[in-house]
Formats: sequence, structure tokens, C-alpha cells
Amino acid sequence: MSNNNLSQAEKQRIFQNKNYVLLVLANTVNRFGDSVDSIVFTWLTYSLTGSAAFSALVFAANRLPTVFLQPVAGALLERRKKKNVMVVSDLLRALLVGYLLFRLLTGLPAPVEMVIFTLLISTVEAFRQPAGGSILPMIVDKEQYNEAVSYQSGCSSAAELVGLGAGALIIGTLGNAGAVLVDVLTFVISAALLSCMKTKETKKQDREQFSARKLFHELGDGVEVIKESDTMRYLILLGVMLNALLVPYNCLEAAMAKEVLHGGEQILSVVGVSLSLGMIAGAFLYPKIVKYLSKQKILLGSSLMIGALYLGTVAIGTWIASPAGVLFAEGMLTFLTGIGVALLNTFANASVIQKCDKRYLTRLSGLMGSASAVAAPVASVLVSAVVGFISIAVFFIISGILVIAVCLWLFSKKTMPEEFTGKEIRNCSEV
Repeated sequence: MSNNNLSQAEKQRIFQNKNYVLLVLANTVNRFGDSVDSIVFTWLTYSLTGSAAFSALVFAANRLPTVFLQPVAGALLERRKKKNVMVVSDLLRALLVGYLLFRLLTGLPAPVEMVIFTLLISTVEAFRQPAGGSILPMIVDKEQYNEAVSYQSGCSSAAELVGLGAGALIIGTLGNAGAVLVDVLTFVISAALLSCMKTKETKKQDREQFSARKLFHELGDGVEVIKESDTMRYLILLGVMLNALLVPYNCLEAAMAKEVLHGGEQILSVVGVSLSLGMIAGAFLYPKIVKYLSKQKILLGSSLMIGALYLGTVAIGTWIASPAGVLFAEGMLTFLTGIGVALLNTFANASVIQKCDKRYLTRLSGLMGSASAVAAPVASVLVSAVVGFISIAVFFIISGILVIAVCLWLFSKKTMPEEFTGKEIRNCSEV
């Protein structure tokens, strides 16, 4: 049965799926904890060192395991029960953050400890993410994947927005130790919710003893699937481009607010909130929009909004003099961009689940997560190298034109797999 032909009553069945509800609740609580965690660690690190360079080192420690470990983790976990991996990962993170809480209560942690604990926590996350990315087909029916992915993404984005907004309030009210305690509790609650789920997976561990050779053979199988599937290669390219195209805006937000929009920190607050609200709206709208528009039109329109973000920001700063007008216009622009980003993310996540054989899903989640993660730091280096020679406004204009050109190529009929232009393509397991 086509997803577009599902009745409204059938679509609502997803909310009657206890296991799906538990997964969404666990991921929502988890994302809230991650958001509070990011603020607490940033604040603690800067408070301990007063060094922006050391904060950058902590940022790197947070990203490196995703880039280097996720592909290996995906291959290693392919034959393990994903639910158990997620539960153990959450409990391990609770223990790690719990030790940091102990250090806060008995004496401030040393700066080097912040780097080590960030690295350890991110390493655990590098195992949880591939498992979480492949568990959905084990608890929901195939025809409900679009709805399942979109509602889960919307709830997670909402939790992230609340967490970012509440993080500073929690620190101000409960102090650093209280904020870290909240973080510990979120991981414990997430593990408890996940442990109540019943999945369709069975223990599939091989009797063959674990070896590095076997691990890399599993990883090679995942790479081979990507090499032989136009759809998978395209989705990885889409993930990399999505992470890279927004880097200039994210990296230069503070400079943009001052030099392009001639404002201050209020602009950053408006941008953060409106972008998050747009992503929430886009995630929930995806199942409805996909009924009326082709995937190619959705992708092209959504991605062009990213180009419009750069060009529109320069136009706002040039033509609008009123501070209130600037806040409103930039807020609307980032809200629409958030919708576009959410539509692209939901499409990519749902397509991976729909198109890939479950036997390879964990490996592919790890490989795709790693490829997408590496795009941001590479793009950041390029941005930092270029902005030393040209103004932010000129850089935004160039970025906007480049984004539009890339999107027109990325979503043209020549580049897109046939499946996304209306024709059917084989499942990656049939390649």
C-alpha cells in the first residue's frame, strides 16, 4: 500500500504503537539532556580555563569520535540487539556524567578532565547513534516510515529547543552541579523507557569468534552496498551537502549579526529560536506535503531556501533600517529555512530506512553519520580561510549563489536517482 493512500485513521495507528511512543519519548528526553549537556560543558570549560582555544579543543573532542568511530561502530553492532546497545549507551553516559557531578561536588574538575570526559561521552554516542538509526523498522510498519521519522524528528527538535532555552535557566537556578544532575537523570530516564520497548529483533550474533578481520569485512560489505546503490550514494552526498551548506551561516552568526544586520545578541536569540521552530514545523509537515508535491520539488524548494537565507540576510541588512524590522524579517527568513532543513532531513532519514535492506542498516547509519559529520569541520576551515580576505556581506552573497548553483545541480533529473524523479528504482538489497 502506498503511503500516500493511507487513510487518516491508519496513519493515527502509529500513536497507538506503544513501542514507537516509548522510543519517541526516550529520544525526546535524550535530546533534551544533550542540549543541556552542550551548554553545561561549554560553560564549565570556559569558566575553568577562560580560553576560547581550549573550548575549541573540547568541541573537536566532541566531534572526532563521530567521524572516526561511527563507521566501525555500525559494522560492529550490525548483529547485536539495537535496543540493548541504546540502553547500555545511555547508562554509560549517565555514569560518565555522574562522575563529573561527583567532581563538581568534591572539587572542580581539571580542564584536561573536561576534554577526556567529552571524548569518552562522544565515543559512547558514536555507538548509540547507528543503533538508534536502525531500530525504527523493528517497531513500526514499512508504510508508516514517513510519519514515524517526521514525528520523531519534530519531537526531538522541540526537545532541543526547550533544552537550549532551559539550559541557562537551569544553571542559573540550580548551579553547575544541579544542571549536571538534570543531565544524568535524562540519560537514566531514557534508558528506562527504552528498556520497556519490545522490538522485533532477535539476537543474530555469529558463533564465529570476533576478530578485526571479520569487523572490517562487515564494514567492507556496507561500503560495497553504497558503491553499488545510486540511491545510497546520493543520500550520503545529500547529507554531506546539508551539513556543509549551513556551516558559513552557523560559523559567522555573531559577525553576521554585527556587520551585516547591524545588531547584537538579540538577533542571535531570534535566529536560534525561529530556526528551531521552523525545523519542528517542517518535521511535522513532511507527511502532508509529500502527498501533494513530488520529492524533487520538495527537495529543490527546501534547499533553495538555504541559498535564500544568505542572500536574504544581506538584503535585510541593506534595505531595512528599523531594528525591529530586521529582527522580524530575519526571524521569518530563518523560520522558513528551518522548515526547508527539516524537510530535507526527514526525507533523507526516511529514504534510508525505506530503501535499504535491514541487514545493512546499522552499518550504513554509521557510514552516513561519519561522512555527514566530517563535512562541518572541513567547511569551517574553508570559511575561516576565506573570510580573512573579504567582508561577511560579500561572503554571504557568494555563498548564496554557490548554494543555489549546487542545489540546482544536486536536484536536477540528471543527478537525482530515478526513484526521486517519479520512476521506480531497485531496493539497495537487490543491487
